[in-house]
Amino acid sequence: MAERTKLAAGLAAGTLIAAWYRRHRRRDPWEAMLDKALPAIVVIRVNYVKPFDGEQAGSGSATGFVVDFERGLILTNRHVIGTGPIRAEATFVNKEEVPLTPVYRDPVHDFGLFHFDVTKLRYADELQRAEIPLAEDGAKVGLEIRVVGNDSGEKIQILAGTLARLDRNAPLYGGDGFNDFNTFYYSAASNTSGGSSGSPVLDSRGRAVALNAGGCNASASSYYLPLHAVVRALDALKRFETPQRGTLRVVWRHVTCDEARRLALSPAAEALLRRHHHGDDTCGLLCVDQVITGGSGSEAGLEPGDLLLSCGDKRFPDFDALESYLDSNVDRAVQLSIERGGASKSIRPARAESLHNLVPSNFLEFGGGVLHSISLGTARSGNLDAGVGVYVAFAGFVLDVAGVPAHAVLTAVGDVETPTLDAFQDAVAKLGDGARVNVRYYAVGDRFNAQVALVRVNYRWFKLQRWRRRDPHLNEIPVDANASFRACWESTQIETNKTPYTEDAPAAATFQRSHATDAANSVVSCICKVSFDVLHAVDGVHDWHFAGCGIVVDAERGLVSTDRNTVVTALGECAVTFAASVELPAKVIFVHPTRNFAIVRYDASRFDGVSADRRPTSAPLRPRDLSVGDALEFVGLSRTNPDQSLSQKVTVTELSCVNIAQAHVPRFRALNEEIAKFDQVLNKSLGGVLVDEDGSVSATWSCYSFYSWSDEKNYEAFHAVGVGGLLDATLAVASNIDNKPEKPLRVVGFGLKRLPLSTARTSMRLSDAWVEKLRKARPGRSQVLSVAHLAHTQQSLLREGDLLLSMNGTSTATFADVDEACSHGGSSIPATLWREGEALEVNEPLERVPLGAGTERVVVWAGLLLQKPHRSVLEMGEPPNQAYVSYYLYGSPGHFYGIKACRFVTEVDGKQITDLDSFLSAVSSIEDGEAVRLKTSDLQGQVVAVTLRTDDRFWPAHEFSFKGGDWSVRKL
Repeated sequence: MAERTKLAAGLAAGTLIAAWYRRHRRRDPWEAMLDKALPAIVVIRVNYVKPFDGEQAGSGSATGFVVDFERGLILTNRHVIGTGPIRAEATFVNKEEVPLTPVYRDPVHDFGLFHFDVTKLRYADELQRAEIPLAEDGAKVGLEIRVVGNDSGEKIQILAGTLARLDRNAPLYGGDGFNDFNTFYYSAASNTSGGSSGSPVLDSRGRAVALNAGGCNASASSYYLPLHAVVRALDALKRFETPQRGTLRVVWRHVTCDEARRLALSPAAEALLRRHHHGDDTCGLLCVDQVITGGSGSEAGLEPGDLLLSCGDKRFPDFDALESYLDSNVDRAVQLSIERGGASKSIRPARAESLHNLVPSNFLEFGGGVLHSISLGTARSGNLDAGVGVYVAFAGFVLDVAGVPAHAVLTAVGDVETPTLDAFQDAVAKLGDGARVNVRYYAVGDRFNAQVALVRVNYRWFKLQRWRRRDPHLNEIPVDANASFRACWESTQIETNKTPYTEDAPAAATFQRSHATDAANSVVSCICKVSFDVLHAVDGVHDWHFAGCGIVVDAERGLVSTDRNTVVTALGECAVTFAASVELPAKVIFVHPTRNFAIVRYDASRFDGVSADRRPTSAPLRPRDLSVGDALEFVGLSRTNPDQSLSQKVTVTELSCVNIAQAHVPRFRALNEEIAKFDQVLNKSLGGVLVDEDGSVSATWSCYSFYSWSDEKNYEAFHAVGVGGLLDATLAVASNIDNKPEKPLRVVGFGLKRLPLSTARTSMRLSDAWVEKLRKARPGRSQVLSVAHLAHTQQSLLREGDLLLSMNGTSTATFADVDEACSHGGSSIPATLWREGEALEVNEPLERVPLGAGTERVVVWAGLLLQKPHRSVLEMGEPPNQAYVSYYLYGSPGHFYGIKACRFVTEVDGKQITDLDSFLSAVSSIEDGEAVRLKTSDLQGQVVAVTLRTDDRFWPAHEFSFKGGDWSVRKL
């Protein structure tokens, strides 16, 4: 009892001591400062709508802080705001969100300002109208600091440090992106990382002494921007003025006295310099590091290595003094005094140009690409003339197909020079849709090696559109956020030549018949190169450009077959090339859902009037079962030199089957195909045919694509497959073209695999009678077919693991047996299967193969690509509906708000979605910028709820549809 009393007394005493300590302890000054500062610090989420000035479309997060609550101004980095079109929103510490409007982007330094509408804050009192004061002169070596921001996307992180340097030259982050220059940077070991860009660097009094800008990945070093230029810009904006920014197009760097002496600084000048900086840790002066081509600094005769002695009446100016002098003398002559090689020299008066004129503020959309003038930053990194030339920020479809990369500079269209964006716009506007023109360009960083690309203009998919930016003054910002965004960017659709490009001259191909056998020479005119360029990533496609071998299966109608690793989907641009001498556009008219071939069609009339030896001929397809020991000759196109055909004699050594696993993103995979292997490796080729001695084609050499789960990469493999299915499809497509009744193509709605009879007998208890029957049906094969998976395209009566013994009364030991049975079946077929040790008779439904292009409708809404689920998706399981998100476009609302691909949209604002029509009906009344609630389901049936805000300005809804053998697009 006494022990309990002592314990109770001790606890009571401890409680009293703790209470006394809480009342009397001295509060940490950093804690008090942070309590006041945190309400002013925001998390910024930015959606970069279009690629612009070296940066790609996409989304990111950063930090900002309120510098003027009443005016709604938030300071952050320039590399956060960017110079292109963006959508941005800020989240305050009380979790309240507001949209942001860019009001200023500095042309050179890494800072910019957003505006937010204070009246949109419903709980502004919780934020105490907090703002962070700027102390541009508050930094000093040894100052304890706190960097508060969205470090690594963690909303709020507080990182401590000590300012170690105030005179660091601006960091170089990379060659192509944004890099600051002509300023000092501060540095400390605060170890900031992505997401903390734009964080305030605070002292113990809660003042921002610098702006966090970047860091070093290999160390804890962080880099901060001084605030002198920020304060000048902010003062101008408060006066409703655009901050003046002047330049000579010269990059300066700060050098110490020792380095200046090595650069031939005279003793007299050094003595003056040291007296000027007496007691100053930053003793040194500015040196010309780079003179950018075409600027006033170049015209005035400045050279790298020149040492700056004075500007105006300011001696030995630092970065801030020089910048202030140039800013106050825009469009006026300025006077600089330099020393070169130990001799003092006054250069010719130079005009200070406006930096704002050297930053692109408009762009042209051409062929899905983004083009604008060369920025000062690009001119600096590539030693170019800023503003002279057309910079490719994003190649898009047309330029990418032609081989013109991003970060190239276009100099001419045909014989028309294009030094400006207006000149390029005028040149391409005169061209009609489908016109072919040579475009001259060079890559940034390789400007002395001009290249030429053949560009095919495409105004069918892509309108020629010009966008112009105007950052509003504070007194001009509309209250509505969408109106504010529209005010920043104005678009104009450019009128183009309405006359379509035509090529009426007959085409004549020069076939090289130089092989050793007549059989090989006879089929040279039956093969061609097929190229396909994907417009949108539907159907799970894994790349954008494909090329393979085509086989002319009907020269009269212009039908060419190729593998499904060449025509991966129907939505794109296709072309066929004969003997590397004639290239014709083609249209995808048929894709097989389970077999590795598609059929495209070119205009056969282009060969009218051409001699027989210079026009394509139909391949003599002869379906037959390949057997081990068969002698064949391969004829195909060289992979490295497609104008050259190859031939090689081979012998069949093995019969196998394709076994392709489903890819991470569902896409086409061949099913139920038997392949042949040979006694030797075939030469590297695009594909081809395998012919018998009489020249008849009994197999194709086709490319199969497969996904490796072990290393998550895509691979290709070539296999020989018989032509029986191809011939049936060709006849059906030809009948459809001629509007004649065609025999329906039918396949089974499940995947099969081979199983040795010995395994079936021991593991599946297959009866001896059936083993013998199957052996007699296919002597030497000793195999049975087992159901590997169901396609969920219809209600199958089979299960995974069933043995398929016969169809329509005929034993089915091979894939060819199944195909033969299906060709004589109707909507269903009698089948015998083996399950759980006994034979069962069922009437199995057959799947009818549509004579079309596969996916024939694609809806683009909020940057999401929606389609009817293709067959590979159905193989994953029963879909919840028919509105499948195949992919998303970067920079779109769908991408920004994190809506994943390979999902089904099941609900829009509470409305159930069943198919694309119901989806379009549900979104038809949604206004631009309105928030939308979506429910989506993944391939495993997991449902998530998401929201997004539409952006019809840059991402209008439209629909692609395949009708009458061709694609069309309409705005929704």
